[in-house]
Amino acid sequence: MRTLLLSKADELYLEKCAQEHRFSYGIIIGHQADLSKTFVVHLARNNEEDADLEDLTEVGLSISDISSQALASQWLSASKMCPGSFDVIGIFVASATDQNTEMKTAKKLFSDVYDILLKSNKSFGIYTTDVAQSDYAFLSYSLANKQVVCKSYTYGNGGTFSDMEFKFVDKPFEWIQLECVYDLEDILPIVNTARRVNIEEQFQNIIVAFRKNILVSEVFLQNEIVEDTIDLQTYIKKRKSKEEKLKAASSNATTPSDSSASDALHLLNSQGYLGGSAIIRASIVLPVKCQLAKPSDIKVREFNGTLRTSGIISTRIFCSQRNSIADVKRFLRDDVLRSLTTRIQVYCDGLTDPYVTNEAIFISEPPRRVFFSLPTEGTKTSNAVTVQFSEYLFRGEAPTVVVAQAKQILDVELDPETILMDAEGLPDDTNFTNAQTDADKADDARSMTSTMPKPELSRSLYMLGIAVALLVLLSSVALHYMLTDK
Repeated sequence: MRTLLLSKADELYLEKCAQEHRFSYGIIIGHQADLSKTFVVHLARNNEEDADLEDLTEVGLSISDISSQALASQWLSASKMCPGSFDVIGIFVASATDQNTEMKTAKKLFSDVYDILLKSNKSFGIYTTDVAQSDYAFLSYSLANKQVVCKSYTYGNGGTFSDMEFKFVDKPFEWIQLECVYDLEDILPIVNTARRVNIEEQFQNIIVAFRKNILVSEVFLQNEIVEDTIDLQTYIKKRKSKEEKLKAASSNATTPSDSSASDALHLLNSQGYLGGSAIIRASIVLPVKCQLAKPSDIKVREFNGTLRTSGIISTRIFCSQRNSIADVKRFLRDDVLRSLTTRIQVYCDGLTDPYVTNEAIFISEPPRRVFFSLPTEGTKTSNAVTVQFSEYLFRGEAPTVVVAQAKQILDVELDPETILMDAEGLPDDTNFTNAQTDADKADDARSMTSTMPKPELSRSLYMLGIAVALLVLLSSVALHYMLTDK
């Protein structure tokens, strides 16, 4: 049986929601530490209907009054903000009264929300590299008797509830941060023969092709291949042991031939791993495309255009020491895929006309990723890692957009000065200018006048030559008769 672990701050938040609003509901963002334990990372109250319910504070609201559409909308928006190691894992309800009698209604609410999520994600395919999640948590808090009820919900056939253990822990969760900068560079053919091409469909092809490639990618940690079977804690212990050996070898290095140990130690320090709140650097390497295809799959075909993707995706995930290396690698892949999918969704939502002509050169600039830390309550140790979520900003948008989104979706107050805006830089405009210039040159080359004479000019010269020859001939004959007569 799975156990849901919550912090004391989560308990205070549930109590606050029940006291201030009498009845509140929202989403649970969590992290799967192992097969038996799930950490609750954040609870976010849904405030979409606050304006409609502000006059109903004295009315006894219940689970049946929850809008499944509003909850699903918050669920989707929060999923886009989560790093690859976190997911929305369920729903919570905080009430001044006991809501345990409405479990049947809660089951229907889960089913309705799940159906909306499936319809919303259908247009962009599978959202993650792993099998879709089907088990969720339901948490009900009653202020009247300080009672908490926790259930596990399984989707299918109307859904079922089963008992789920929970525990409030005093010690804050410890996180290990991993970072990766993924360099995206790919070219895909546009096989659509229509004169007007649908941009959204082409972007969907990018996601499908990218997911296929990243599923078979290899993930390196600190430039090393690490076994999938060991957990993150074991990996860190091995790294520290290696560090201590290199330190000892470096301190005993007295000759130039012994400098390799010192160089290796310097490399570990430059990677930012050693000491304190370590950040593990990761890299994702894709296989060569021709190695993925069978010889029978390789075909030669015509296409009407190309779709080029170019840029970087900044990745930050936060893991538990209990996570296996296989989980860590999956989280990194999920974060890259989730970030790419979110950018495309946000970009397509802002399109007024999704169609362009196939003769045009169309340049798209999706939003870039920015990071922000969740506010923490209580004392924080200097080496503690604070989890970060992300949002996406278009060129020219201010950090205040992130502040508003974080308040609406995650129910947190942010300072615009604390938002990390430089994780991803703006694209270089010279690349776009060069592409346009090259296209213009190609058009000029096609329209350039040929150095060969035109057919009309050739025929005129030919006729003129014949006329001159006849004139010379007639002049010669006339001159001959004139001389003969004399």
